[in-house]
Amino acid sequence: MYVFDSIIGESPQIKKVIKAAKEISKSPSTVLITGESGSGKELLAQSIHNDSFRMCEPFIAVNCGALPKSLIESELFGYEEGSFTGAKKGGRAGKFELANGGTIFLDEIGEMPLEMQVHLLRVIQEGVITRVGGKTPIKTDVRIIAATNKDLKEEIKNGRFRSDLYYRLNVIPLHMPALKDRFGDIPILLDYFLDIKSKKLNKEIPKISNRLFKKMISYCWPGNIRELENCVENIVNLNGETSYEMNFDECVCLKYDNLGNEIVHICDDENCSTCNIQKDKSDDCQQEVLLSTLLEIEQRTIKNTVDYFNGNMTKAATSLGISRNALYNKMKRYGISK
Repeated sequence: MYVFDSIIGESPQIKKVIKAAKEISKSPSTVLITGESGSGKELLAQSIHNDSFRMCEPFIAVNCGALPKSLIESELFGYEEGSFTGAKKGGRAGKFELANGGTIFLDEIGEMPLEMQVHLLRVIQEGVITRVGGKTPIKTDVRIIAATNKDLKEEIKNGRFRSDLYYRLNVIPLHMPALKDRFGDIPILLDYFLDIKSKKLNKEIPKISNRLFKKMISYCWPGNIRELENCVENIVNLNGETSYEMNFDECVCLKYDNLGNEIVHICDDENCSTCNIQKDKSDDCQQEVLLSTLLEIEQRTIKNTVDYFNGNMTKAATSLGISRNALYNKMKRYGISK
């Protein structure tokens, strides 16, 4: 079960989103969450639900892009007995009925076929659904939270999304920032995933060198938090069996030119300002300044926290939100003693 405290990060960008989400969590209004794949849209949706008056009722997640067109109507609205070949005796409730009293999360709403968008619009407007093969409208009390990684306004222009549905969904718009837009959170997320993945895999927490840390800060993470999490799990899995830096290079597909100069991961997004094919000297300089600043802040924070708790590692680690092992590793990296 995810709550707002499950969202890891201290950047102004993520704090702004969390603040806005908390303010509207108890509202019955529809929410539209936008953001790149892997940025944490479902995590935010669950957090809103679990901070609402509906928290004791169901949270039903539906991936609209994963449902075949032939099944999406029966999956969402259910069906009556005998409505089609293979229909179960007694029929079956759809996702909207199952979510009654709670929240339904419609992920990848931009993938929903136009003909289904009409049905969804009716549900929002009238608060009723009709099962496939049925005639009796069924009243539903469901809060809708939708999410997309698409530009729905562009989809409307191209005739792939209904404007009236968009305005019904976009009552409360929230945007989850991409990791490249909140990369000050990378050190926090890195520590978090190193800790939980090491526990999950029963491995020691790998010691991340400053050089590897710099690479991870410089990388644009087109797969966002999901990619970072998977990359950390990859590194932890091979702990002690290979070079962490080599493993990271393979994990994020870093390339090198014929002269051996490092070329950063080539991003699919041609407009990505963070991830250039090859960095110039001014970019390197900016990254050096950023890295130094982040390391200095982390070092100072750890030292001050350990001093505040008079060397009590358990209390210091709890205050910092990391494990004792992670704290010991960081203190060793920065040369901090109790």
